[in-house]
Amino acid sequence: MNVRPAVIAALDKTSGLLDRPSLASLALSGGDFDLSELDIDSLATYEIIMQLEDEFGIDLPPASIASTTTLCDLVDVVARAVQAKP
Repeated sequence: MNVRPAVIAALDKTSGLLDRPSLASLALSGGDFDLSELDIDSLATYEIIMQLEDEFGIDLPPASIASTTTLCDLVDVVARAVQAKP
């Protein structure tokens, strides 16, 4: 499963990631950026979690997402959850 595109899609849906040229360029080229640049609030965080849980059939504890600070951190957390899925 390719986690990064799904994470990017979830971030775009909730925060308009791909409407921000410099961040979109980093995201789509495999780069990294600080998630605080997206101004994601708690409702958006919940929406991201729900979208990724539905997409991959996983459980993402909010604390695991809250501890991420960059796009790559978030992709790693989701990838680990996908790999741990029975």
